[in-house]
Amino acid sequence: MIASTEVLDILLIEDDEDDYMITQALLSKAQSIDCDLDWAQSYDEGIEAIVSNTYDACLVDYRLGAQTGLDLLEEVNRRGGVPTPIILLTGQGDLEVDLHAMQAGAADYLSKDEIDAPLLERSIRYAVERKEAEQRIREQAQLLDKARDAIMAYDMEGRVVYWNKSAERLTGWSEDEMMGETARERLYAAEQQDKLRSCYDTMMEEGEWTGELDLQSKDGDELIVESRWTLVRNSAGEPKHVLVINTDITERKRLESQFLRSQRMESIGRLVGGIAHDLGNLLVPILLGVKVLTRRFGDDPKAERTLSMIQKSAERGSDMVEQVLAFARGVEGERVALQSGAIIEEVEKITGETFPERVTVETDVQDDLPQIVGDATQIQQVLMNLSVNARDAMPDGGTLSLRAYPTDVTDADAKRTIDAEPGRYVCIEVADTGTGIPDDVVDKIFEPFFSTKPEGEGTGLGLSTAYSIVKSHDGFIDVQSEQGEGTTFRVHLPIAEEESTRRSPRESAEPREGAGELVLVVDDEEFILDTARDTLDAVGYQTLTADGAEAALEIMKERGDEVDVVITDLRMPHINGFDLIRALRADHPDLPIVAASGLADGRTDEAVEAGAQTFLAKPFTAEKLQSALQDVLQTDEAAA
Repeated sequence: MIASTEVLDILLIEDDEDDYMITQALLSKAQSIDCDLDWAQSYDEGIEAIVSNTYDACLVDYRLGAQTGLDLLEEVNRRGGVPTPIILLTGQGDLEVDLHAMQAGAADYLSKDEIDAPLLERSIRYAVERKEAEQRIREQAQLLDKARDAIMAYDMEGRVVYWNKSAERLTGWSEDEMMGETARERLYAAEQQDKLRSCYDTMMEEGEWTGELDLQSKDGDELIVESRWTLVRNSAGEPKHVLVINTDITERKRLESQFLRSQRMESIGRLVGGIAHDLGNLLVPILLGVKVLTRRFGDDPKAERTLSMIQKSAERGSDMVEQVLAFARGVEGERVALQSGAIIEEVEKITGETFPERVTVETDVQDDLPQIVGDATQIQQVLMNLSVNARDAMPDGGTLSLRAYPTDVTDADAKRTIDAEPGRYVCIEVADTGTGIPDDVVDKIFEPFFSTKPEGEGTGLGLSTAYSIVKSHDGFIDVQSEQGEGTTFRVHLPIAEEESTRRSPRESAEPREGAGELVLVVDDEEFILDTARDTLDAVGYQTLTADGAEAALEIMKERGDEVDVVITDLRMPHINGFDLIRALRADHPDLPIVAASGLADGRTDEAVEAGAQTFLAKPFTAEKLQSALQDVLQTDEAAA
């Protein structure tokens, strides 16, 4: 409301001095407003005065020489308009002029024959109050436009009556495109309609509803919003509008999904790591026992066939355990500067020679691609695994695309992917035009033993191993898939800053036999001790066994000077292998020690830091056992 003491600046555009005097006299009688009246005596003078935008209201005579008040309104609109309310005055009432004046934006239309002081006062006061109300609405609308949330309002038929700037940014639909339209048809997929009806019923019953909804933008992007609906009633208490505030939580939900997947994989890693450790212990005596039995019964063809079958089965089980452990504790290996383009060329050659003709293989490797740091064999294994999966996803044929290009991962990019760190990467894309991955399983594809292939056609370890290989290279892998449209895996590997020196453990293709060295084997599994002793005795070593760290320390007190090398498990009750290694190192600084374990806890480096020279992963074959002993004994001889 206008305060009675407030002075309003009024402009009168009038070419008749008598009418000016009459208007001035009428305004002087106003009781609720005080007016300071300025007079413009011509059309041109009036135009310049009104566009100065310094008046609270403007009174305009309809007849202004050769022009009219309507001409003035239209000219003002052509110049961009003014917030000053304009009241049109005419010598006689004319409904057609009245309608045109309202359409042109006049605040009111008064006939001079009917004007008195109260009528003029009331018209000016209402015009100014409407202007102030509209200004407040504009200011509020500007604030709403600056809000990060998408704010919109519908009438009770679902037609849009308000649409702020954030709603435009979120959905891609402009205010002009949405006003008067039914948002439900444009923003929500058909499968959301039942949920929308339920939301609407709840709002009508309780006055509001809050929950998550899936939207689709103008470009077809799928969005997840936290939506709050409020029923707005008129002064009579009748439902008038629905106010909707949508907060975009698409990225948050995606990160939550990644975080939960990461937690799930970590838990699965611990679980399968423990299982793999136990399986490794069971396989060790089988692998070592086959070697011992082959020496004894190698001349018997039937026994040889049986032993060969047992060995192949045990080796297959050993390979599966290694894959599981690779997922659980990461993958070690050679780390040198590599040209990823050369690896892709090799994959292209293999797939071109082995994939059916109905699968077309295309490559696109950017020139001068930066080097990456890694193990060429492991990276090739990742790309081949992804390529084979792509082939299997295209039973009727299609296109397998391999692309490589450098990319910068910004802080903002890294926040959208749990495993990512900001930096420069080479991105290798493996894309297919196949069947795609169902939405309900895409978060599970990197878990070990999970497979969408029919039973018997896959171990479910391929993608989990690929995930671990990429992660061990300080990279990350993500997937984008749409059913019926295909799948794209993106492998990001850090660009090489300098050549890495970390290399894989030295192995010997033909390990030599022992020369009577005394080996102390420490393990809490009796059958491992027995088979290890038989294996080592058969290849020229002498063997002592201890069923735990305490027994090993007792043996070392009595015969420590005779023992040439110790092989110890890490996971033992009471005193674990790490503490045993530290104790042995303290009393025997130069004693060669081999740490052996199938425990998937990523503590290989800790064993080496504790004092072990090398690490022997369970399950191991007789050859790997001999190679580990040869490795530490030769190192000891060289040091001596």
